Amino acid sequence: MRIIINICRLLVGSLFIISGLIKSNDVIGFMYKLEEYFEPGALNLEWLAPYALPLAVFIVIGEILLGVALLVGALPKLTSTLTLMLMLFFTWLTYYTDNCDPMGTKTIINEQGVTEEIPNQCVLECGCFGNAIPLTPHESFLKDVVLLIFVLPIFFGAFRGLVSLNTTKESIYMYTLSILITAIFAMTMLNWMFPPLFTALLLLVASFIQRRVKGEAKQYMMAVGALLVCGVFQYSTLAYLPMKDYRPYAMGENISKNMMSADELGLEPPRYATEYTFRSKATGQDTVILSTDYSEIYNKEWFKNGYEEVSWDGPSVKVSDGYEAPIKDFEVLDYEGVDHTYDIVEDPGYVFLHISHTLEKTEESVQGALNELAAKAADANASFYAITNAGYDVAEDYRHKHQAAYPFYVCDQTELKIIIRSNPGLVLLKGGVVIEKWAWREIPTWEEAKELMP
Repeated sequence: MRIIINICRLLVGSLFIISGLIKSNDVIGFMYKLEEYFEPGALNLEWLAPYALPLAVFIVIGEILLGVALLVGALPKLTSTLTLMLMLFFTWLTYYTDNCDPMGTKTIINEQGVTEEIPNQCVLECGCFGNAIPLTPHESFLKDVVLLIFVLPIFFGAFRGLVSLNTTKESIYMYTLSILITAIFAMTMLNWMFPPLFTALLLLVASFIQRRVKGEAKQYMMAVGALLVCGVFQYSTLAYLPMKDYRPYAMGENISKNMMSADELGLEPPRYATEYTFRSKATGQDTVILSTDYSEIYNKEWFKNGYEEVSWDGPSVKVSDGYEAPIKDFEVLDYEGVDHTYDIVEDPGYVFLHISHTLEKTEESVQGALNELAAKAADANASFYAITNAGYDVAEDYRHKHQAAYPFYVCDQTELKIIIRSNPGLVLLKGGVVIEKWAWREIPTWEEAKELMP
């Protein structure tokens, strides 16, 4: 039994560290995902929206710490109880989103205390592994069910005294296998070798404290050591940018190509069908027929004589997978409605993009550095634009207040948040390819930027 429990600890602990690290790497993206869940049409927890960032940080660091505690065998009853509670919550959440009807509605009480019916806002991707491994709610639900099955032996074993702090021998094989599992996962699924290094560092710190500290405080000090490691990593990704970017605007990505449709690339697109509803004249039961199948049966005598139409406007469903453009909503307009998207992504020269998804809340202290960089870029025949989602009056007030001598364009706010996790941020393109990205804390001087522009 102890062998089975240790295998479960190994698998669940390793996966918790990987999952938590991926979300911690892009914790701003995870915050956006939580805000989706808090929407009125989803879980209707709008009062939690202002706390989305601290909640995101708490969840991802907690997930990593539980993973470490499972691997080292620390505080078994507390660790297994918290792990089970977390998995039950995740399983319920993914079950809820898996069964969300995008065509349905829900009744809520709005801020005025009035009951109203609003459309469901279904979360299409759970965010379990961020943009690294997009999962549908159904895939996430199945994953959580499997994980929950592995957690149960750990929980019952902990309360039967079958889980305890690792001996030296247990630590050697548990840690070695965990790093190996993490490395295989990182190589095959993530194309990122930092996760096994991060796991090794966490386990090294925990092992060092275990050897050096005596008494009952040992296991709590191990948690503090792991927390410090997680805190340093989390600060770096919050203060700057994700260490690994899996979005279609990552460095090296060709934005123009990522906007092309399957037809433009000569690839097979996904196929969709509309659900038609017909009613049996004999039984009165409704039958759903896909539009892709309708042409084969609509002239059949048994169908014409045995069924009557009910609805032609059912939901659209995917019937086969295919290529879908990673970028669908990148459209850059000036304030007169003129489209400048392709002027930007197909410019053969260097293009700087000052991105601010919320101009009213942007970090204004770096605007002077941006103005100086824009002036130098103009002298070198490089283009420089600001892209925000602010209205004309807000953009003009900001531009005049800070004497920004470059054009301000408008784009969808969600897309701007995807481009860069900083407000403001700076992106350098050449021929539509992303050369470099900077958070506002690291806006380069012209000399620094010029090194990337041979």
